[in-house]
Amino acid sequence: MLHTRRVKSPHYPLKKHLRNLLMMLIGSLIVVAGFTIFITPNDLLSGGVWGVAAILSHYLPQLPIAVFLVILNIPLLIWGWSQLSRRFALYTVYVILLQSALLLIAPDILPEYTKDPLLSCLFGGLLVGVGGGLIVKYHGSGGGSDIIGIILKGKYDISVGTVSLCFNAVIVLAAGVVFGFELAMYTMVELFVASNVFTQMLEGLNRKRNMMIVTTKGAQIAARMLRELGRGVTMMQGEGGYTHNRKDVLFCVLSRFELSAAKEIIHEVDENAFVCINQTYEVMGRFPRKAMVEAVLAKEAQAEKENAGA
Repeated sequence: MLHTRRVKSPHYPLKKHLRNLLMMLIGSLIVVAGFTIFITPNDLLSGGVWGVAAILSHYLPQLPIAVFLVILNIPLLIWGWSQLSRRFALYTVYVILLQSALLLIAPDILPEYTKDPLLSCLFGGLLVGVGGGLIVKYHGSGGGSDIIGIILKGKYDISVGTVSLCFNAVIVLAAGVVFGFELAMYTMVELFVASNVFTQMLEGLNRKRNMMIVTTKGAQIAARMLRELGRGVTMMQGEGGYTHNRKDVLFCVLSRFELSAAKEIIHEVDENAFVCINQTYEVMGRFPRKAMVEAVLAKEAQAEKENAGA
């Protein structure tokens, strides 16, 4: 008789838990600052459950928005508990309670800006996008549409982004009914800014360009890229689909400042090379640029010395 043994997931280090909790705290502070200073005083709305909570708070001013935030998220957490990872669920509860507590404290500490609604949209969206992106980047969530998106994705293969878009559309319509058409348009601006900043936070600000080069002179191009730009190149072998000629296929990652110099090198070595350049959102790992260049130069110097001696 066969017995199956449940495989335990790798232990998640306490240091990483503490780092994540700290970063989610900072993200929550930024989100709450955006709401308290710019969004709420100007009757703007944000996406997801935050927007619904703001509308309910408008009709029931006796209860603060923080209370509605918790009330709306409780059934969503119960509904999605079985489909969320334990860490993600606990982090989400932490963020919801933290933001709700901060919303109760913040109005007594932070000022309100009501002079220019457009500036409020821009800076409110900026802060909400930065804070929300920071929370999600460290494996947390503000609840709401994120939970619904995860559940629907598992059941019906609907993306989280689609759910968020639908939520935002409903909120913009609600803003038009509750606060007027002009404030609804300002809300659209705020949501657009927050969404784009949120995406930038997740995809990383250190964007690079990746370059694929198909050439017959791969070794020469790779040597010059390494020597002149200090960038490593991965070389593979390819074959033309029509001619069946052997080709060198090079792949490298560059900053946008190095792109022009790289294209000059390729053109000088092989003007018939086929080059494809794409934007890379994030690069993981380190490239020991200075050490690599020095090693290559030392190797070339040694080779020249040996040739001269021969």
